Amino acid sequence: MKDINDFELHYDLEDEMNSQELVEIHIGDLTLPTGKIIVADPFFSLEQRPFARTVEPDKYPVFIYMSEIDPLHHRIAYAKIKFRPEEASKWILAITDDITREELNDLGEDEFYGFPVESGLACFLDEETNTRFTAKMDELQEKNPESNYYDDVLSEEFREYSGKNNFSRELGDWNDHHPDSDSDNNVIMFASGWGDGYYPAYWGLNEEGDTIELVIDFLINDFDPEGEEEFDQED
Repeated sequence: MKDINDFELHYDLEDEMNSQELVEIHIGDLTLPTGKIIVADPFFSLEQRPFARTVEPDKYPVFIYMSEIDPLHHRIAYAKIKFRPEEASKWILAITDDITREELNDLGEDEFYGFPVESGLACFLDEETNTRFTAKMDELQEKNPESNYYDDVLSEEFREYSGKNNFSRELGDWNDHHPDSDSDNNVIMFASGWGDGYYPAYWGLNEEGDTIELVIDFLINDFDPEGEEEFDQED
């Protein structure tokens, strides 16, 4: 029976990433006060559980990997938190703390547990930050039921933070959001590949089993965008 923290991947993520021409961009440093990481659509993070595997509380660099669709069009294929500078040599499926071993054993060969995206955005954040972040959104909604956290708070941040980057759309494709301006706790947000969907995350390990990185795969090569409408970033 597979252990919840040792669920091996069915393919080599390194080969998958290296098979594409990708541009690496450092988009910020994520503060993890508890080391309990949540990967989610930022507007639905309240329902998302943290991963069972944890890391040492600290601040870690976050990178995205841009895939060129055409010379004027790029999409985020992967997002990564890097915990140690060395290279990972194997990857395991990142499992939330509410998944059982029995559920893992029921997965088919091409199946995975991941997280849903419904707003065209995904994010990394700590469990402690998530509590404050969701409370902040609720506070805005209570003050004005017609309010929209993306339109009222995030849209200008996205434009200022990444909208002028050559690999981003003008509205901005990534952002470093601080729910409280006087706190280091933050939410690193980014556009999710082709948009809405269900995506896996993987822990990258070295041969000794140390945690090197956490990678979201937006499955950008698994979708046919022909005829699809451009997605919007919104709550």
